[in-house]
Amino acid sequence: MFKKILLGMLLLGIGLAQASDVIKPGGPIDINLSVDVDIPAPGVCASLATDQFDLVELRINGVLSQRKLKDCDPDPVMNKLVFHLPQSDIDNSALERESLMGSPWQELRHNYHRDLPFNVSFKNGGGTSILVSGILRFQILKPGYVVFGFGFIAVVGYALFRLGRDSGLLRDSSTSAINERTFSLARVQMAWWFFIVLVSYIWLWIVAEGIPTVSPQALGLLGIGSATYLTAAGVDASKQNQFGESKGFFKDILSDSQGLTLHRFQMLVFNVLIGVLFLVYVIQHFSMPVFDGNILTLLGMSAGTYAGFKIPEQQSKDAPEDPKAAYGVET
Repeated sequence: MFKKILLGMLLLGIGLAQASDVIKPGGPIDINLSVDVDIPAPGVCASLATDQFDLVELRINGVLSQRKLKDCDPDPVMNKLVFHLPQSDIDNSALERESLMGSPWQELRHNYHRDLPFNVSFKNGGGTSILVSGILRFQILKPGYVVFGFGFIAVVGYALFRLGRDSGLLRDSSTSAINERTFSLARVQMAWWFFIVLVSYIWLWIVAEGIPTVSPQALGLLGIGSATYLTAAGVDASKQNQFGESKGFFKDILSDSQGLTLHRFQMLVFNVLIGVLFLVYVIQHFSMPVFDGNILTLLGMSAGTYAGFKIPEQQSKDAPEDPKAAYGVET
């Protein structure tokens, strides 16, 4: 399975490498998110003063760009307008990023690049005049970033799966053999949010070609997972719980000594749902979501309920089903 994943990454990288065709002179102008854009504009710099730079606007695919005119660079053949993006991660640049990106996977037929119309306009007292227009070519995915990023995700995901199954990484602490220990819901939640945030971060690095910003909500979700695990581990240690034999992954994380429980099921459903929505948002909008504070409160309440119900749990998940037997009453 792991070899198939690596082979798929290699084939994707080869396809992207073949897709990176050379732009012919006079054709579309290359553009990147974090790099200045040089736009040829014959004769413009001769009539454009430095104090008028703020009146020049760049629109890409009909969207007003946050890039500002940095310089008007003259050369013997033609002038070049140099635009730069002062802060690539500010909120008001999100619309521009979405306009540039489109839907990466739908651009396969276009070799993972998009040709976008642009125009540079000058605002004056009498209205707006177009200085230059043309086509910008944006390479959405690049071979090196894709192969490394998805390869790293595959390695970490495979390691989590194998270690979670074959070691005590996702299991309760116990003196039993490792493969007989029960799976821990708190550890699974912590691993789940670690992987969700990791995938999101690497995806943003792939498409943005720079160091992404981690949202406060992502840190909050990681914090909830860590706090839940610490609380559960503390409760188990104080009671010296001796967990029984594993009954399977889902039965373990959804059950306590009395059997299946609603609070564990609720916690699992909320975490899976919000985790999937988190990933979908990142893939579609190319930024980490800014959740409403009530979302974090909801997950925090679910985690708190889970930790609270652990306190009265019996010390063994293999408690006798007969209540009389549980208290040593003879029948």
